[in-house]
Amino acid sequence: MKSIEKKIKTAEERISKLKRLSGELSSFEEYISSRDKIDIVERNIQVALEACLDIGKIIIANKELQEPSDNKGIFMVLAEAGIITKKSLGFLIPMAGTRNILVHGYDRIDNGLIYGILKKHLPNFEEFLNQIKIYARSL
Repeated sequence: MKSIEKKIKTAEERISKLKRLSGELSSFEEYISSRDKIDIVERNIQVALEACLDIGKIIIANKELQEPSDNKGIFMVLAEAGIITKKSLGFLIPMAGTRNILVHGYDRIDNGLIYGILKKHLPNFEEFLNQIKIYARSL
């Protein structure tokens, strides 16, 4: 499970950077006035999401669970297996779509959406990682 631990650490490092930046930003206007801050936030959210998806893929492969058809399906398979809560899906499924926009639809990124993730949803990442840690300890 070293690979999962490494991915958790990566996600936690990125979330920590995002939390620090969130504390430094006092408004949406301040956020959108700095292309550097936008880039930093987008990239750290993307990497945190990639790490979460990779964790899911590793668990699915190791447990020989049903192969998901897409990134959203990764989180659904984990919930169906009882590894994460169904409540977490309310955050994670849209985040899989956000990851796709950050990677492939970079010309369509909604700054308001990304700012909202930064200001309101970092605890959701932490909740997912805590659920994964609980699962990993049970192995």
